[in-house]
Amino acid sequence: MATDLLRGVAAAVLALFTACPALAQPPRPHLAATSAEELKRIYLDCDRVASRTVLDFAAAAHCSMVGEELKHRVFDGDFDRLIAWWRAQKPRSADAVSGAHTQEDEVRAP
Repeated sequence: MATDLLRGVAAAVLALFTACPALAQPPRPHLAATSAEELKRIYLDCDRVASRTVLDFAAAAHCSMVGEELKHRVFDGDFDRLIAWWRAQKPRSADAVSGAHTQEDEVRAP
């Protein structure tokens, strides 16, 4: 129950930072050279880690910037398309991760 609640909160935070124009991010030049596939992988890593623990400020900001870059570059700024893709990836992410990590998960800002 608590785990489901934590996952829901983590997803809501990621969605909020990605969807709200009022929380617009500064330019993301450090992500300009990052491939679309790498952005997707980082976004899913952020989601996985955020569903297990509370991200520190730097990691949360980095994940938010990755989400914004992904939304704009891959999904033409369409938040609904980003979320539809994310939902489709959830089962695949869970299968790929189950039992694969032996040390504590981390998301590090560059």
